[in-house]
Amino acid sequence: MAAAPTYIVKMVDANSLSADDRVAAELRFRMALEFAVGGPEYVLPSLQAYMLAQTLTEGLPLEEASEAVGQVIALWQNAETDAILAAMRPLGDNLDNARFEILPL
Repeated sequence: MAAAPTYIVKMVDANSLSADDRVAAELRFRMALEFAVGGPEYVLPSLQAYMLAQTLTEGLPLEEASEAVGQVIALWQNAETDAILAAMRPLGDNLDNARFEILPL
């Protein structure tokens, strides 16, 4: 049996979307993100590691960060980009301000 989700995804600043389209986009984002990081149980730890890595390297060029820190940053950025593309592609180009928030439960 799968573990209960530990987070939710909310699409914000997408006022022109219907509720059904928003829910579908949130689901596409969540599924793509989970696939990219290795499963639902890795989403929050990956996001937290990314945020910590960003804080530790703030003001430093990425080449001065350790290889491991750079990999954490790249993993999250690539996963998030893939998830955004998966969620937004079916919706067209009129959602420039829309974004996704990941909220722990």
